[in-house]
Amino acid sequence: MLNKKYTVIFIAIALLFSVSAMSKDILFKVLSIKDVSSYKRDRIVYQQIEHLIDIEKHQRFDNSIATLLLIKNNKMYLFKDGYDNPKVVDENRIIREMENRLIYNTLWERKINGIPDYMRVTDRRVELLRKEVVPGQKEDIIAKPFVEFYQKTRDTFIKKHVAIFKGLMINRKDSNLLVIRKPIPKRLNYTGPTKFSITATAKTPDGKRYFAEDSDGDGITETMSVDMGDGFQWGFQSGPNILLIYHNKQEDIKKIIGNLAQIAYEGTPVEEKLILKQFESLDKEIPKLIDDLIIMDTEVKALIESANEKKK
Repeated sequence: MLNKKYTVIFIAIALLFSVSAMSKDILFKVLSIKDVSSYKRDRIVYQQIEHLIDIEKHQRFDNSIATLLLIKNNKMYLFKDGYDNPKVVDENRIIREMENRLIYNTLWERKINGIPDYMRVTDRRVELLRKEVVPGQKEDIIAKPFVEFYQKTRDTFIKKHVAIFKGLMINRKDSNLLVIRKPIPKRLNYTGPTKFSITATAKTPDGKRYFAEDSDGDGITETMSVDMGDGFQWGFQSGPNILLIYHNKQEDIKKIIGNLAQIAYEGTPVEEKLILKQFESLDKEIPKLIDDLIIMDTEVKALIESANEKKK
């Protein structure tokens, strides 16, 4: 009986790790303006993290934060949504550890809500403006025009990359589109239908690498990234340097990236229309093709005609 008990526990643990292994872990660092490698080239970067790989290790990293960085004419414009001041978090950690009441995932209190909590503007490395919403302060400390600019720029930027990714799917042969679909191991006592995780990768002619993933098989893409190996970064293993949406939980972002992984596997609506046009031509050409491919010699034809006569 004891052996059976441990066997069940072992299987459950194995399945748990199997499920987590279906999702691709992406190495990243939360974007920090002080660590940006260069401000001399105009650029836009959006990073949105809502994921913990290791609960204990990532107590020191914000698990719900979105960052938009714009570099234009040597000026850097940084917005953070879901921002918690790391110094305040460290102070709270020390206090809670001393009082023996540290609970995981409670130190980073703010969650992403589409409204920046932090804003910073620099000219090269010289700071021009800093705005930070602190606990107890009014949420409208960052002026409405800045908030609207953040939201509009973020959405326009993501939509543009989604459109490019769909274009790469349509030209999947030239973009080396690779789609991997794997069954997700079922939990014990689950008798429902098998679900499948889907990952899709493609590459643009100028070297940008696109990635999308539906890790839980619900048809909704949770993770999307765009990366380019041109040297721009904010530290070792800082992650995709153009776009990273990691385990998205935001409804507005979900509407934008939607079913990217799913249509990469099934085909885009544009591809379906192109194939339908091909079928219109095939419908006319197939009967003649059948006649051309199946040419009966005189002897076979005579046997068939004789058999038909006997049936009469």
